[in-house]
Amino acid sequence: MTEFINILKYRLLWLNMLLSMLFTFISFYFSGAAAILFVLLSNLFDILGYHFSLIRRSNQLPDKIIIHSYRINQFMYDMLLLIIIGIQFDWIASLAGWIMKLFGLQDVFYYLFLKEKLPLKWNWMKWTPLGWFKGDLTKNEIVIQSFVGTSIAVIILFLR
Repeated sequence: MTEFINILKYRLLWLNMLLSMLFTFISFYFSGAAAILFVLLSNLFDILGYHFSLIRRSNQLPDKIIIHSYRINQFMYDMLLLIIIGIQFDWIASLAGWIMKLFGLQDVFYYLFLKEKLPLKWNWMKWTPLGWFKGDLTKNEIVIQSFVGTSIAVIILFLR
């Protein structure tokens, strides 16, 4: 139990969990809030899964195998979460949440909640819209892309 409490005290993980609970409650009254709920829950999975399982691990499996396995688990979690949010709250909110993640907002949240500086180079963001065209992205490009994605998601939520 003390290990679990130590994890909850780690950096701003508690804030991510608190905001997740808050946005879950808000989503029952305003379904559009479920979009940010998706990003927060996906971020929580990333912090607990990637940060604690991969970065702080002690086993000797090759990184490539572990990271590919984790990415499969992360993708399946995100798809299940999108479906649950779509069924429980709203399919448009689910789509808006996916757009925000696609544009990199969850990755920005990852660093903010871990109280770490945003990296200057983002070479793993090739799956984002700008990453498809450019490849490696800079910190400013990620922040701008996240802002654009969030703006698109908000516009979609208001236009429905």
